[in-house]
Amino acid sequence: MTCCSVSVRAETFSSSLADWETMTSSGSRTTVFDLPAWQQTWWEHFGAGKSQRILAVCTDNGSVDLLAPLMQENDEVSFLGGTDLVDYHDFLCVGEPPEVCIEAVIGEITADSGVRRLLFESISDISSTLEKLPDAVRQSGWNVSIEKEDVSPRLELPDNWDEYLAGLRKKDRHELRRKMRRLEGAGAVRHLELTAPEDVETALADFFSLHRLSTPEKQAFMTPERERFFRDVAVRLAGTGVTRLSFLEIDGTRVAASLSFVVGGVRYLYNSGYDPEYRRLAVGLLNHAYTIRKSIEQGHSVFDFMRGDEPYKYHLGGVDREVFRVVATR
Repeated sequence: MTCCSVSVRAETFSSSLADWETMTSSGSRTTVFDLPAWQQTWWEHFGAGKSQRILAVCTDNGSVDLLAPLMQENDEVSFLGGTDLVDYHDFLCVGEPPEVCIEAVIGEITADSGVRRLLFESISDISSTLEKLPDAVRQSGWNVSIEKEDVSPRLELPDNWDEYLAGLRKKDRHELRRKMRRLEGAGAVRHLELTAPEDVETALADFFSLHRLSTPEKQAFMTPERERFFRDVAVRLAGTGVTRLSFLEIDGTRVAASLSFVVGGVRYLYNSGYDPEYRRLAVGLLNHAYTIRKSIEQGHSVFDFMRGDEPYKYHLGGVDREVFRVVATR
């Protein structure tokens, strides 16, 4: 339990690593984006021109109750990691973040007269931070606005595939079964999931190829810089058993791919691609369907489609959550 008196100290990745790992391994709120390996990898690739502002909130006995993974660029302080590559942000703690800890973080930042803007993006509507943070910022004299940023569909996974199908809307269930039959009639179908670091590293070239083929927007998104980040974070997290690289094959040809991560029983669908030549077979959607089936078989509790309102997410049973940003100025 948090004491009434807390203090804040500046940390680095290395000095906070033990506490960071404790919080992300014990906290039920942990997402893949909270993992120290994820955040360190992001910083290595995109931290130029920014400064780390990792703050630890400590109790009287010296234990750390909350970590705030922040960064500063010019006069703005924000969560560490940009929204183009990070879907969720939050403070790190075991359980819900105590109000006194959030107030201490904001007080520490407020004391720095060089900070004129706060930008806390991608906070899920299921996090109590969305209520506690704006109050703490207002109490410190900032002008605050809360803005809806995006939707983030999720699927609560049942115990078996038949229950999953029964939970879909009638039309979606019929269409999924029809598409699967048509695919299986087009050739020898295999759904492959890779998890070992060496397998993931080797197969990422196929993932990037299919990702870029999918749409002009995805081709423009996957810059060489982002590709290097994808490669490093996927292989690094494969070393801890988190990465899942999935392919749908027809007669030995890889026609669709997805990169996802599993943390705390939640599978986070990070990005995907497919070969447009096989569009009529709905290979992109069906690769996700097979991945959902794999997640059910592996006992995962949630399939998180993550940010964006693409129609396929709802055809496969996704239900919207929302993410918000808190913006403050003075």
